[in-house]
Amino acid sequence: KLAIAATAIALSAGAASANNTFGILGGAERGDSFYDVSIARTLGEGSVQIETMSGDVLGMAALNAGTNTDVRVNFDGVAPSSDLVAKLIVNGLVVDQDRIKVTN
Repeated sequence: KLAIAATAIALSAGAASANNTFGILGGAERGDSFYDVSIARTLGEGSVQIETMSGDVLGMAALNAGTNTDVRVNFDGVAPSSDLVAKLIVNGLVVDQDRIKVTN
């Protein structure tokens, strides 16, 4: 029974994340105070969270269900100096993530 339950959870999580996605993410420049996500599609309300590679949150922006365009994530007083991670969070779960290259 435990294996069946674990499989069902894994399949439902995979199905949910299949429709929650970022568009193509561009790079960022060292010292930027924000990052613009051109498009994010979600099945429910959620957020985009930008983090350092070590997991420190630089900023987040709320998303509505559906297609969200030109979403600006302001960094809370910390400018990036190395690569970042953009996470798409819906219903408290990370459903997509992508690396953002930071250049000089």
